[in-house]
Amino acid sequence: MGSRMMHYAIAQQLAPESTAFSIGSLAPDVSGHNFDFKSQTHYMTLNEDGKTRSIHPEMFAEEYQRQLLPDMFVRGYYAHLLEDKVWLDTVFNPFIRPQLNTQRDQKLAAYYADFHTLNLLIANHHKLQPLSVPDSAHDFAAVREIGDGDVMQVVKDLRDDFEPVPKRQLVMLSFDQIEQYINTCAQVVQDHLSALK
Repeated sequence: MGSRMMHYAIAQQLAPESTAFSIGSLAPDVSGHNFDFKSQTHYMTLNEDGKTRSIHPEMFAEEYQRQLLPDMFVRGYYAHLLEDKVWLDTVFNPFIRPQLNTQRDQKLAAYYADFHTLNLLIANHHKLQPLSVPDSAHDFAAVREIGDGDVMQVVKDLRDDFEPVPKRQLVMLSFDQIEQYINTCAQVVQDHLSALK
């Protein structure tokens, strides 16, 4: 699914004045590498193949319908789920998953290394600045699925994503592909948010 920096770039296109929206757009990733927790925070269900999972932003929208209009954090959270669904549908499943039939571990390592390589490219292209960690926390309990997840840690992790990393060639992803993804997501999310009543 999309990286923190990708989610942040999209959030800054959609609501640059709203820190709560940006933090919400990072919040589902409080789950880190805990797959069961991630399934919870991302509204994922197991597909019929018993191996892959799908994300259901519509389930979140239905559950948090009352908060979606007034609460920018909840709107950002919804945006993240929409963006991750776009990632699975347009990047991971069609381009990455088919390559994982051979040398899976090596290719996954290259895939995640590409995320780190892309961070500063995205930040520089979109003129992003690190997100300030607010002194007082927003009411993150508004989204129950976060549970005990540390939302502020995800914001701090994003700040770390602005740190330079050794230069390397992209292997599994391309910058143009990511830019297309970011622009597609901005439109998809805007369309969904505009449709809220």
